[in-house]
Amino acid sequence: MVKKQFGTLLLTAFLVFLFCSASIAGPIKHTVGGHAAAVSEKLLDRVVDLSVAKDYEALQKLLDSGLVIILKKGIKIDVLDTKLFSGKVKIRPFGTNLELWTVIEAIE
Repeated sequence: MVKKQFGTLLLTAFLVFLFCSASIAGPIKHTVGGHAAAVSEKLLDRVVDLSVAKDYEALQKLLDSGLVIILKKGIKIDVLDTKLFSGKVKIRPFGTNLELWTVIEAIE
């Protein structure tokens, strides 16, 4: 009986994960604006760490380097990769070949 309940729970979790992945990775999305985007996933992690530590001086240096930008609202993007458990997404703004990592909350 416990195995059957566990199997049902596991199947439900998988379907929820599958549904969430499909809803995020669609053909056309837009940026919300005000969120950081970086050229690499590792650099995005660094931005998040600096933000949590409230080290705004180091964060400004990353922005000045051009490797990190603040996204504007309404940029049309293509979602290339999604990492739901870490809350990150890889995007490509339409009309460019630039691939950026940002947080899932940055897209709608």
